[in-house]
Parts: sequence; C-alpha cells; structure tokens
Amino acid sequence: MSDLDIFEEREIIGVALRYARSIDTKNFDLFMSCFTKDALFGLPKLRMNPEMKLELALPFLDSLFGATQHVTTNFEVTVNGDSAAMRSLYIATHVWREQVSDPLFVMGGHYEDKLVRTDDGWRIHDRLLVNAWFTGDRAAIAAAGMAELFD
Repeated sequence: MSDLDIFEEREIIGVALRYARSIDTKNFDLFMSCFTKDALFGLPKLRMNPEMKLELALPFLDSLFGATQHVTTNFEVTVNGDSAAMRSLYIATHVWREQVSDPLFVMGGHYEDKLVRTDDGWRIHDRLLVNAWFTGDRAAIAAAGMAELFD
C-alpha cells in the first residue's frame, strides 16, 4: 500500500469516526458534514433519502435517548479514484430518556458505506446499517419506530 493509499484510507476512516462522535456529542453540523447532500442512510427496510430529511435523524435520536455511545471498528476500505467503499463494525449503546423496563437499548452489526470525494473531503453517499443483534425493551423499540430490527 502506498503512502497516498494510507492517507486516503485514514481520511475515509475519519469520516466514520466523525459520524460516531457527532451522534454521541449531539453535534448537528458535525453529523451533516459526514454526508453528501443527497445521501441515503438507514437500515435495509428503513432507508432515509433526501426527501426524508437526513437532517431530522439526529434530533429524532436526541428526543429518544439521553446519551449514546457508538463504537466503530474493523475498518475495511477500498478506494477507486474519487469513490470508495468501507465496511466497519459497530456497537451502539443508547440510554432511553423515558423510563422503560430496560434502560439500555444496545445494537451491533456493520455499516456498508459508499463514499465520494468532494471539494470538502470524503463524504458518505450511502450508509447502510446491517444490524446483527440488539438488546433492550422490545415494546419501547417498536414504539420508537424501529420494529424493523426484529426481522
């Protein structure tokens, strides 16, 4: 791997780390800086597109959870000119704002990202969250609109 490839890979991984930090710090501008304006985002059965307003994702999560901690690891990056693909693993811990039977909602799986190089650096153009498991209050998860995790 050349130095340029290592630099590109590090910049792309930095986008994933910035995404996790933006959610956990509730930093809207940082969150939006991870994506292209026309980005797709979501789970296989619940995909957000530009018409669904990606900018509503962080306020929605903030309304449900008092705190979160996203851990992202095992980065696999492939760069092809001005586009790239990245697969990484995640564990996301969420603390419910409201009292539910289990105060924690934890999920784990992997991200499948497609990124593009922009004038402002690498940005996610398509982020698919492939959930492998979750723990927590199933009724609260369903009431929050995330019942697709049960499939």
